[in-house]
Amino acid sequence: MCASLKFLAILICITLVSIVSANRESIGTLLGNRPSPSERYVSPFGWDDVLASLSTCKPFFTCKAPDPLPKCCAGAKYLVEKTKTKRDEQELCELLKSTLLQHLPGEYDPKRLPLLGEKCHINFYFPPVTNDTNCYN
Repeated sequence: MCASLKFLAILICITLVSIVSANRESIGTLLGNRPSPSERYVSPFGWDDVLASLSTCKPFFTCKAPDPLPKCCAGAKYLVEKTKTKRDEQELCELLKSTLLQHLPGEYDPKRLPLLGEKCHINFYFPPVTNDTNCYN
């Protein structure tokens, strides 16, 4: 009887390990140990924030204006103020990438985005986002 219980316990452990491997979940997740809400990442801004904040930057991003408009700079400053961590910077990069490439396809000059910090007097580096940009480097 004791040997069969031991065998059953081993079988259960092997099954759990197989499930974890197949589903790529941690044992903690299987046991219900999920991160608390304070440990989960919550973006300080969304796609609509980026679009609204930088909508007046279109002439600058498309080389139709030599300098960004004051409202463009105000929007850029707003986004930078909300960017507190490296993860926030990565999220902003991804949102800039999707926003600029979706709304200004073929018009957007990637060399213009890094100029935004300098032209708007913001101490922040905006990367020249393209389809190939990896925001997590």
